[in-house]
Amino acid sequence: MDFCKDYPLPDWTSGFEHRKTLASQLPYEEYTGPLEKAASDTNDYKLIRLPNNLVVMCAQDATTESAAATLSVDVGANMDPVELQGLAHFLEHMLFMGTEKYPNEDEYKTYISQHGGTYNASTSYDKTKYYFGIANSSFEGALDRLSSFFTQPLFKKDCVDRELCAVDSEYKGLKNSDIWRSYTLEGKLSRPGHPRTKFMVGSLETLKQSAQDLGLDLHEELLKFYNKYYSSDIMKLVICGNYPLDQLVEWAVSKFSDVKSRGDNVQRDLEHPISAEFLGKAVFYETVNDKHTVDISFPVPDTKALYRHNPFDYISHFINHKGRDSLMAYLKRQGWATELSASVSTGTDAEFTVSISATPEGLEKYEDILRAVFAYVQMLTSSGPQEWAQQEMSSIMRIGFDNKDKVGALRWVLGHARIIHNEYVAPEHSLSKDEAYEKFNYDDIVHCLGFINPRNFRVFLGALKHKSIDCSEIEPYFKAMYHVHCLSDDFLQELASDSLHFSGLSLPEQNECIPDDFSIKNANMLGDAAVLRPSLLKLNDNFELWFKQDDQFGSPKGVISLNIKGPTINSSPQNWIMSNLYCDMLNSELHEDLFDYTRAGQKFWAMLGNLSVNMGVWGYNSKLPDLLAVVMEKAKSFKVDDALLSIHMAKYKQKYANIANIPPSQLCAVYKYYFVSASEWHHELLESELAKITPAKLQAHVDSLFDVTRIKMSMVGNFDETEALSVADNVQAIFKPAPNLGYDLSRPREYKFEPGYYVYQAQVPNEDCVNSAVLSHIYCGPTADKREAAVLEILEALVHDSCFAQLRTKHQLGYKVGAASRSYPVGRSELVLRVEGESNPMYVTMHINKFIRDMQQRLAEISDEQFDDRVQSLVKAYLERVKNIKQEAGRYSIEVNTGVYDFDLHKSMAETLRSIAKEELLVFWNKYINPSTAPAYTRIDVQMWSTKIWRPTVSDFKEYSAKTLALYGCLHSEGNDAMNMDKVDAFIATAIAARQEQPDVGSGAEALLAELKSATLSESGAVYAEGKSKERATHTSTALELIVKDHETFGNYADVSCTSFAAIGMDKTPDGLWIMADYKKLQATQEMYGSDLPVEVFVPKYSS
Repeated sequence: MDFCKDYPLPDWTSGFEHRKTLASQLPYEEYTGPLEKAASDTNDYKLIRLPNNLVVMCAQDATTESAAATLSVDVGANMDPVELQGLAHFLEHMLFMGTEKYPNEDEYKTYISQHGGTYNASTSYDKTKYYFGIANSSFEGALDRLSSFFTQPLFKKDCVDRELCAVDSEYKGLKNSDIWRSYTLEGKLSRPGHPRTKFMVGSLETLKQSAQDLGLDLHEELLKFYNKYYSSDIMKLVICGNYPLDQLVEWAVSKFSDVKSRGDNVQRDLEHPISAEFLGKAVFYETVNDKHTVDISFPVPDTKALYRHNPFDYISHFINHKGRDSLMAYLKRQGWATELSASVSTGTDAEFTVSISATPEGLEKYEDILRAVFAYVQMLTSSGPQEWAQQEMSSIMRIGFDNKDKVGALRWVLGHARIIHNEYVAPEHSLSKDEAYEKFNYDDIVHCLGFINPRNFRVFLGALKHKSIDCSEIEPYFKAMYHVHCLSDDFLQELASDSLHFSGLSLPEQNECIPDDFSIKNANMLGDAAVLRPSLLKLNDNFELWFKQDDQFGSPKGVISLNIKGPTINSSPQNWIMSNLYCDMLNSELHEDLFDYTRAGQKFWAMLGNLSVNMGVWGYNSKLPDLLAVVMEKAKSFKVDDALLSIHMAKYKQKYANIANIPPSQLCAVYKYYFVSASEWHHELLESELAKITPAKLQAHVDSLFDVTRIKMSMVGNFDETEALSVADNVQAIFKPAPNLGYDLSRPREYKFEPGYYVYQAQVPNEDCVNSAVLSHIYCGPTADKREAAVLEILEALVHDSCFAQLRTKHQLGYKVGAASRSYPVGRSELVLRVEGESNPMYVTMHINKFIRDMQQRLAEISDEQFDDRVQSLVKAYLERVKNIKQEAGRYSIEVNTGVYDFDLHKSMAETLRSIAKEELLVFWNKYINPSTAPAYTRIDVQMWSTKIWRPTVSDFKEYSAKTLALYGCLHSEGNDAMNMDKVDAFIATAIAARQEQPDVGSGAEALLAELKSATLSESGAVYAEGKSKERATHTSTALELIVKDHETFGNYADVSCTSFAAIGMDKTPDGLWIMADYKKLQATQEMYGSDLPVEVFVPKYSS
């Protein structure tokens, strides 16, 4: 049965009527039939089709201050030419490089960033998406810039090499991703010649080198691809904003009707990529991270035509059950698995996949896991399709749809672009699609169950290393080592036999936890002015109760959260691990006990804060008090299961080991947090303490965990005060909080570093990683100072745009480049500059320093319009209303749990932003960021060095200046070893002296430059062996220019620090930087910030 051929396409003709836009009288067609939408949905919609066949969904959200758009094209890497793999991804990059109307390469990015927005694009196997979110008032400008990508792109030739490097850098940054490894390996082991076998990301080798080898003009091939596939006929546009629908329609029609209609040239009548020769196989492959995965995949027919009653959704409904006697519960009980999920994809490469996170023992017993999976499928098949299960699914989905929470504009447009790309979705279902499971089709379910059989699957087994398996084959792009093992006929016959029976494995019974009370307690007050803060109902030494009844959303939902502080939660590294293990094991057992609640829309959580255990429930309010009671009773009476503890200890061991494989810039951030936080433990210390934990020790920790506690409770949503007081009484009865006032008032503390420039440098642990990284953290004003916090927020986007343009676009220092502000719960905020790429960190730091110095002038040149646009976008972001009860509760919980209680923060920040003058930007910059003027300049740089490049020793840092280290690093990376460090140092001194003697480009300096360039720059270096573009081999030349002509770039920070740290083993560089070897010793000498004061005093409504 071919569902897509057996089911007719819906009618997308008769329901549309011809219209013209109000302002410009441009033609389009509008769907005039009903659009099925959620009962809770207050948005208005229009579904239209432009003359060029481009379909557009317009949404008016009258409550939002933000707007968003996404344009998706129904083509991706599937149509890459075999000889130019990655071309679709490269095209995605090139579209950002300017248009006829907006020729500046950074115009689109800068416009969106400076108006408080965000943007991105992605290329998948069969889709390419371009999207942005922005302040509502700037929506038209962003939409106009996006539309020009598809009407008048420039495809500048001088951008080709640069963006090829960006694609290549992105590819190299993904090489340590196990997700990409497995996805690409699955493609390799597919039907020869099928598009699924192609390398999706692209690289210099598959694009530039391949084009050169074949005598192709890559730029011309790019244009051919664009002109063939980027057709309005396979594009969908979704836009959302707080504008009248007629205005949204006007913009959509006027800006996108000029996109050319070229028909649908995508090849769609493809055979399934998994042919018979690839079935019955176990593929063992090596992962980057320490993990154990079992992924069982079945090739299945495309069921996108059955979006309202997909039989595979019925099958996954059973397999995904996590309750008692479920497949997941059985695997966990055996000690073989920790997580399981089943899902189906659609398209010509559709697969039904059962993904299992296994334990080491489970991976070794993968055949037993397969036996259990097929035993469960046999039970499901022999029982026959059950209509009650379909009705249960339909009920849960309908309840969820009718009470759907509002989400932000960007999230909404991204979700709905996916819906309207399915050609089998009827126009009336363009908003709802698969939100309802309407039809029970016995035969379809039986037919689809037939594909989940032992003769129609393959299994991928991932691990860092496999025992007794020699993974000797290699996937060419992500370098995954693998081995394909043919499963024996005897084993496959066993899986198909009727003898697979396991005790403790059964199908679920009907769900008794589906809510049936959706009454609104405060319905008569909805629409009145909302009260945007909770009330304090109770307060004593050991308990606080905060309550807020829903007066905005009219939703039958709520959130109850508990913040439980105790002195033993994080008093030592071992206690911290045991507290984590307790929360994880508690969640694991609760998920099994309470799965029916979870499936029916009532969720729970138990997790660690920095100094607290946080737990709570959210969902449909009628059942939440009972659910919370079960969670609390289990938490208080928890008993350690030895087998479960062993599984979770193994997970933590993997977690700590895998930190070594995270991207270098993320690793920098991890170490920076170690430096500043007084309650954060180093992962190596935690790993060593993990081995000391025993079941008895953990049980003793759990038994005493709540002996001394202080609880803050928040209850927000469709409740009344009587319920809140009742739940609060139950919380206190179960936990019996007992205060320890000396501890209760403590909060996370941060170290207050003395003025100075500190550097921590280390090797990237993953020896296969080619990237290095630098994170520069420059301390700014106190977090609690709203005015300075507001100035920093204004600066953030301005700095980010310039940083991206200078360090990534112009100098190609790496793919991950940007700037951001960061605030800690207590202490100071900071400006963070990030660069991750193949450049050596000293060379990168040189550019960062120059950028900081040059940024002062850029700030002075900012126009009033730029400044006002940035301020207004921030103001609107702060005044943006929360979208649902969960968001509202989360906002209040932050204020309650930190003890600041600034419930008017967003309003007061908006008011502060409006009062900022443009001149304050420069004042702030010179006060904190500019090292030449900052009176207490404080900066911490974290550098992670790839093993693929030369890295200076501590002695090198002590002896040589940053100029010398940067230049020598460039020379070394480019394959030039003609000059040693002393010679480079002497050369620099001579060149600078010559330059100072002849500031008007004296011949002595220029001669030296020419001498060094000719002596060291050769095209036989290692960089060319890797296929990099020549532009990447100019770092030495650039470094020379900066050192000689702008040597102040490096500066001297000797006067920044007033304290000598030599006595604790820290070394000072010739430039005045302090090199941190043992950061704990430095921490011991530093003060810590105190807690912020509450913004006001609250009096409880009821006495305790």
